[in-house]
Amino acid sequence: MLHIFYKTLAVVILLLLFIIAVGGVSHKDKWRIDRIDIAGANTVSADRVRALVKEKLLGNYFFVYARENSFLFPRREIEHTLLDTFPRLSEASALRGDVSTIEITVSERKPYVLWCGAEFHSELSDPADCWFVDDSGFVFDRAPVFSEGVYIKMYGPLIEKTVGDPLRSIISSARFSTVDTFAKLSRADIGEPIRVEMKEGGENELMIRASETHPFLAGVSLRFNDEQDPATLINNLRASIPVQFPNNVALKKKLLYIDMRFGSKIFFGFGE
Repeated sequence: MLHIFYKTLAVVILLLLFIIAVGGVSHKDKWRIDRIDIAGANTVSADRVRALVKEKLLGNYFFVYARENSFLFPRREIEHTLLDTFPRLSEASALRGDVSTIEITVSERKPYVLWCGAEFHSELSDPADCWFVDDSGFVFDRAPVFSEGVYIKMYGPLIEKTVGDPLRSIISSARFSTVDTFAKLSRADIGEPIRVEMKEGGENELMIRASETHPFLAGVSLRFNDEQDPATLINNLRASIPVQFPNNVALKKKLLYIDMRFGSKIFFGFGE
């Protein structure tokens, strides 16, 4: 038994010496990262990205192995930290370039629409209180004030990562897909959208800013439900407008809204 104990002890000591020796090798200058190349950072500061990466290269693994070694650097940790730190980034990759260089490549989210609150109130809505949303419905940055019509403004509930903070929240993917598709089809065949409201009970309202084809649709809201097919709605509307407005001339009363929430029936609402 004593022989086995000494033999095991010797193996453990040799293993520890090996680990320490390899750890020492990992600190050799020839493999130390002394250059960090950044690609794809435009709005996000490349200097901030580089500083964060340098921070993640400090120290050792298990007090022994150098994190700044180009063969051992914490690639996955760097990638995840970049995405967590900068919501504007949609992708991040960290790869070894050569023995002393690592290459950080990032992709930034592109503004697609604006999210401007849970509900729209014409007298309360603040044009400065809007956030950039990408084409997946992800809220990634506060937006500056734009002229009307640069981006569609969306109003509706968010799935919030942090309650009370829109940053990193998302618009429900199903609702976002429906209203986005409807807005695209409206722009192509009806008029230019300016605002979309996603209301309770799956109801939506899209406001038309201007229409070259039907000028009287400017300022008119289109009402529809989540479960309706956007393509069918637009086709029905496109067919009904010439019937309701022959020769593309509006009636004497002001058209306020077009309600398509009731199957194939379309209701036109007028005011003074």
